Amino acid sequence: MGVGRAWAVLILLWAAAALAGGLEELQNGNEAFRRGAFEEAVDAYTRALAAGDLDLEALAVTYNNRGVAYNELGDFDRAIADYREALDLKPGDRTTLRNLRIAYVRRAVAAANLGRYEEALADLDTAVELAPDHPLAYLRRAEVYMELGDFDAARRDIARAERLRPPAEEMDRVRRRLVRLEELARRALLSAAQEEAGGAVSEEEEPVAVSEAQPDDRRPPPAGEPDEGTGSQQRMRARVDVNAREGPGNAYPVLRVARKGELLAVVGEERGWKKVRFADGTEAYIYRRWLEPAGESGE
Repeated sequence: MGVGRAWAVLILLWAAAALAGGLEELQNGNEAFRRGAFEEAVDAYTRALAAGDLDLEALAVTYNNRGVAYNELGDFDRAIADYREALDLKPGDRTTLRNLRIAYVRRAVAAANLGRYEEALADLDTAVELAPDHPLAYLRRAEVYMELGDFDAARRDIARAERLRPPAEEMDRVRRRLVRLEELARRALLSAAQEEAGGAVSEEEEPVAVSEAQPDDRRPPPAGEPDEGTGSQQRMRARVDVNAREGPGNAYPVLRVARKGELLAVVGEERGWKKVRFADGTEAYIYRRWLEPAGESGE
């Protein structure tokens, strides 16, 4: 064999070995990923890319797969960068576009959990642009809008998501969260308005009768005589069935229901709300309008 021919054979063997090396590392990365060894998978994919012998199709696959491994490790920045590289090599690839959307949504959730809501919104806007027919990005964006107090925007995104038929349990969870946050915001505004008004309570801010109260109110144990304490406590009775709240205002949750005629010991008063003690020792607040001195009903 001549020297020239020998060199040609060596070059072909080297090229074949290099090609096998790149594909072999890609396969090693896939195997590591299947085992859940994501860091090992990233290392194998990186070696495959460094081999410099993969064709465009294999390069796109390797970048995509390394992006998925980075995504599983929570390194969303590198995942997004790899997906972008894959799309440059293979524009419009549906699998890579889907993975890119997922990475943007996950990075947005991570940012929102740290209170970086503007960053989260930017990523979710991108996720919506990538897949306007997928509901999850709309629902996650709705939740970020809720945290920012933009309930109108949240409702719009929920409506968009609903048209795309997301899982029913996910839709219900987001809806319940919106209702809860809106109620908390309403209570906060009401409490602030009461404070600003010097504690004055309007007609609509008074406690509601049980007929208008939550359907899960339960009748408390039969009331006995309230604890007289030091003897200086005023004894009153409920004029109607009425909610007794945790604090002096409708912004506070209902602890229980005082039944019409139930005897109570008044132990304090704030802004027109009587702090009362039930026979079992429970203390709560009832607006004074719904109470009367115990003697007025023939006691």
